[in-house]
Amino acid sequence: MIDETTASGAAGEGAPAADAPRPAAVLPDAGAATGLTDLQRAEIRRLAQRADELVEASLSANTRKAYASAWQQWTTWCLGFDLDPAIADTSWLAMHLTALSETRSLSTIELRRAAVLEIRRRLGRPLHLDDGYFPKFLQGLRRTKGVRPEKKAALLEENLRAVLLLLNPATAPAPKRCLRDRALLLTGFAGGFRRSELASFDLRDVSVTAEGLVLFVAGSKNDQERRGEEVGIQAVPRSPLCAVTAVSAWLAARGDTPGPLFSRIDRGGHLTYGLDGRLQAIDTKTVARLVKRVIKGTGLAEGEFSGHSLRAGMMTAADRKGVPLEAAMQHGRWKDARTARGYRRHSSLWVGNFTGKLLADE
Repeated sequence: MIDETTASGAAGEGAPAADAPRPAAVLPDAGAATGLTDLQRAEIRRLAQRADELVEASLSANTRKAYASAWQQWTTWCLGFDLDPAIADTSWLAMHLTALSETRSLSTIELRRAAVLEIRRRLGRPLHLDDGYFPKFLQGLRRTKGVRPEKKAALLEENLRAVLLLLNPATAPAPKRCLRDRALLLTGFAGGFRRSELASFDLRDVSVTAEGLVLFVAGSKNDQERRGEEVGIQAVPRSPLCAVTAVSAWLAARGDTPGPLFSRIDRGGHLTYGLDGRLQAIDTKTVARLVKRVIKGTGLAEGEFSGHSLRAGMMTAADRKGVPLEAAMQHGRWKDARTARGYRRHSSLWVGNFTGKLLADE
């Protein structure tokens, strides 16, 4: 069986991928549009290209990147069998997904399937799935490959208290980094933010009010049309876990230079600037690495935590304290209750649990 990554030019899961193919602009039939001037034809081409761009914008940047990588993998695999990836039928897609199932997770296989189907549709050469074979193949694949979803541990209040002891700006060699990291972690926890949201916050997105902190989320996984939403974090000055206090301290050190809220800091502990004079942004991997680094410092297993642990921590802590699910969902911007419940790390298992009474003495 041909390895999907052995052919020349193949990209790995984490490698940068070429852009996925895009459909050509749809122009009027030449015979039916003989009366058009050159200027009119040029305008039609411009509008058609813009229409294609709007179709492309219907997918998030992360989805486009993932689809491009998936299409490149599919192309490499097909070329290994002297197949044209734009015309190979569903039987070949089934074999491709079967090959993937030997080494890849179900979520990766589903992504590859969705990418190939979407790009083939955009190329005007859709795969036909109405023969009954492919749906049955997928059903069997899901039953065979289905696994319990891996969930990272929640970063909770007790973990954060231990972490803050490590991030002491008064004794650290890079105090600005400590101030930034404290603000990022406490904001991520209190706001239930995704790591992509934390990395994309701009200085203009934050304001400090008498009640607390207001952060504007310009766009997120559940807001692909980028309507935006404000999230409020109350000030609790007496608590060492107060995100408002931490962000205020960070802003005092950061200054008012335009750019990202949580900006990059070099190894020497200095803020880094771009050619335009703006502070440079962190990326999502910075958030994940920070969580793992501080967790390791507290003696816990870093592999059990990720950038998502902050979001899970907020939902789990809210559940522990009896916050209604609807209120926690609104704060964390969840749209689906089942998904939101999945972020509660076992906390609700013990609410109203009667099993202890089964063995208790009368």
